[in-house]
Amino acid sequence: MKIFISHKKEDEGPAFSIRQTLVSAGAEAYLDTLDNITSEDGEKLTKHIREKLRECSDVIVVLSNNTKLSWWVPFEIGMATENDKPIANYLVSYEKLPEYLEYWPRLKNQQDVKKYVEVRNKVASQVLLEKQLGYGHYQRADSNISETQRFYEELKKSLY
Repeated sequence: MKIFISHKKEDEGPAFSIRQTLVSAGAEAYLDTLDNITSEDGEKLTKHIREKLRECSDVIVVLSNNTKLSWWVPFEIGMATENDKPIANYLVSYEKLPEYLEYWPRLKNQQDVKKYVEVRNKVASQVLLEKQLGYGHYQRADSNISETQRFYEELKKSLY
């Protein structure tokens, strides 16, 4: 598991804390601290972000009132969604989330970040075992759900 940490530059402090917690919990984490040359070239930056997102399996989005002013955070969320990567929002401060952001699990502290890693590893191990035993998808009485959806359900149960 390698987690891309999406954030606005003004939220680097919480982003660094999240990265440290992820690494201490045994996950790899990617946190962009772009230099001025890359950040001034839109095409180069877009290519860079797409490449880094492709290298990651998950995305944690640092949300604060600063995020409202970001063009890149929604871009990164869109790319992750398009590729069915698990996403979670880390709430630094936010008066009211836009409705589309309320779908994903909300992390509120470093303990929640640890739970993210724990639950993600648990679900991934269960899915791998089921595949080895010949099951295609996680079976529920009402439907088949993806690994990502299963992870969301398990994580939300452990957080709320």
